[in-house]
This record gives sequence, structure tokens and C-alpha cells, in this order.
Amino acid sequence: MTKRVQKCLFNTVCLSLFSLVALLCHGVEKETAGPSIKDAFASVQRYGKPYKTFYNNYIAPHAVLEKGIVFTAHQDGQGRPIVDAYDISKKSWTGPVRASNSGLGEDTHGNPSITVDAKGHVHVFFGCHTKAMKHVRSAAPYDITQWEDMPSPTPRATYPQSMRMADGSIYLFYRAGGHKAPWSMRVSKDDGRSWSEPQPVIEMRHNFPDKQACSYNAFVPGADYKTVHCFWVYKDDNPRGNNRKYQGMHEAVYRYNIYYAHRTSDGQWVAADGTPMSDLPVNKTFADRHAMLLDSGEEFTAPTRIVIDENDTPYIHIRQGVNDWKRGKFFVPYHYNFASPSNGNWQVHDNMPNQWPDLVKRLLLSAGPAAFGGSQPNKWFIHYEEGPLEDVEATYVWLGHLESGYAIRKNGPARSPEK
Repeated sequence: MTKRVQKCLFNTVCLSLFSLVALLCHGVEKETAGPSIKDAFASVQRYGKPYKTFYNNYIAPHAVLEKGIVFTAHQDGQGRPIVDAYDISKKSWTGPVRASNSGLGEDTHGNPSITVDAKGHVHVFFGCHTKAMKHVRSAAPYDITQWEDMPSPTPRATYPQSMRMADGSIYLFYRAGGHKAPWSMRVSKDDGRSWSEPQPVIEMRHNFPDKQACSYNAFVPGADYKTVHCFWVYKDDNPRGNNRKYQGMHEAVYRYNIYYAHRTSDGQWVAADGTPMSDLPVNKTFADRHAMLLDSGEEFTAPTRIVIDENDTPYIHIRQGVNDWKRGKFFVPYHYNFASPSNGNWQVHDNMPNQWPDLVKRLLLSAGPAAFGGSQPNKWFIHYEEGPLEDVEATYVWLGHLESGYAIRKNGPARSPEK
């Protein structure tokens, strides 16, 4: 065994032990075994180096549950969309299948978002970083073996986030261009063949003095798939933080605060404090006053996990800190907060409250995003390696279930939990 493989296995074991300890500390009675390398259903390298097969929750979902099948989408080493399907009752896989020969190459912004329409066709939105969004769908319902091109939903986009709603409509959220473009929404009522005109929802610099203000947004469907929840962070796009306390770092780290809004079943957007968002897109002035859940000051912030329970109550796991990851230096170590509304008012906690539902707590502490589809919250989730890529042999990806097995084998049944 090479030192590199030994290091990879060591890191995987450490990650699993950390997850188990964290869950036990929060009062969870049962936890399944951590994944091993042999259980990965995806492992990608590019030019012999690790490659990011999944993005974070700004491109979502990575998996969707429909008719007892979990469909997953990730990208290969050339940025092309790869789809797998796991049949829960048969405990068997179909795939991997390349849904398109087109991709963004080395740009991981081209990662795919996956959804299933009301007729069962699987849709993948991908390959856009300030360019036209690519769109393909399966030729047959619930079958990923053959794919066909579909019209592009929008000529300029980044970060596709798709979801099928209760009425059969497909909602598509995305950033309409580069950093400072508005986050917008389009709707298809004919299974992705045509799309509405864009509706800008959030544009932090709109009618705001600092034109370098922008945001990163995560949209999640509600429990009944009639509502939408949105969390976002403020991005200061001034060059290399020249107006901030910590300067000279990569532009990606200058992200602050946590904001929240939701779209009601009648199509109205409402901010965290209950104020209607009647004048879209909302800007930073409005967001600071009505939508802010957490003021992070000079610490960088990210909504790392989002879970919606069966009552349509949102829960969020928040990471804060100052990490100059380009130069390998922490100015402020990572620490975490947990937030959810209680009696109509948002509460932010330093520790996860014991009274939160066990399933919610376990999903918030899982090492990847939950699948869309099925009941909320969904017990199926994607687990993937996080941390410095140079520490692993490749970027490994697992499909997990909180009760029947933490890692689902590529060519066999779900692994039973270890007692």
C-alpha cells in the first residue's frame, strides 16, 4: 500500500470517527458505520490529481428520490454530467451514464443539478459559468440509459438549482451571470420544454451605494413542495478585501452574514422577520434590515447544511471563521452555529438544541446534502470527501441512508449499520 493510499484511508477513518463523536455528543442514539473507499460509487481524478465531483449547495440538488429510485448527478474529469440510479427495493445500481458529451472542462462550476418531472423524465442542468445553461433529459421516464438535448433555459447563468413542485412545475433558480448579477427564478409548466421570463429575486447591489455587493444563495423546496426556502450570504466583491480587516486573500472567502427568506404557496416572497418582499429584487439595505439571521462581522460565513422538516420548518448549520486557504493559514478557527425559527422568531444557537428532531440533527451533521424528493426531511443523502484535496487520492462520493446504511455499495446491498 502506498503512503498516499494509507493517508487517504487514515483521513477517511478520521472523518468517520469525527462524525460519530459529534452525533453522540448531540444525543443521537444510533449511528451507522462510516464509509470505506470500496463503497464509493464515484471517484474522479483529472490528470492524476483529485477532482471536485460535486459542488456545494449553491448547485443543487445532487440527488433526487422518485418512485423508489435515488438518481444522482456529478461531473467527470472533463466536466461532463454523469448520472447514476440506485433502486432501493432491488438494492442495485444503474450507471454510471454520461448524460452529455458537453461540459466546462476543468471548471467545477459546471456541476449538474438534477430533477425529475411529473412524467418521470430525469432532467440535468449543467455546464454554465456566466454562459448559457445546458439542459438534457432522459429519453424515457425513470430510465437514465438514453438522453436527449433540451432547449437552454437561460442564455447566461451560474449555479443552477432545480426542483419540481407539487403542481408539476419545475422551478429553476440561478445567478444570472457573474458575481454581481441578480439571483433569478424561471418556471416551466411543460416539463422543461419552455420557460417563463426571469424574475430577479435578490440583487444585493440593486439601488445600493456599494456596487461591489453581491450574494451566494441556496434555494430548497418546502415540505409540501409548494413553498421555497432561501438562505444566502453577503459577498463583498471589492478586490482582495481591500476594505476589510483581513486583506489579500482569495476573493471567494469574503462572504458574510446569513440571510433568509421564503416563497409562500401563493407566490409571495417574505423576509425572515415577516416583511413582504414586494419590490423585487431586494437589495442589501432591505436584507440587512429584514432578512438577516446572523451578523458575522469580519468572519467569513457559509450555510453548510440546510434541512426542512415535515412541518416545513427550516433548520440551518452555519460555519464561521477566517481561513486563508490559499496560504494555509487560519486567522480565526472554524466554529459553528445552528438556527431555526421558534414561535415565528428566528433563534441562533452556539450549540445544536437537544429538543430539535433527531432526524434533523443527524442530517445537519452528515457530511453532504440531503436528496430532494420524497418526504421531508429525506433520509437519503450524498456523502463526499471534504477538506484539502491534496490529502486524498481522489474525490470519493457515497450514497447514504441514515437508517439502512451509511454507505451504499456500487455492486451490492446497503451495508448494515455497525452496532
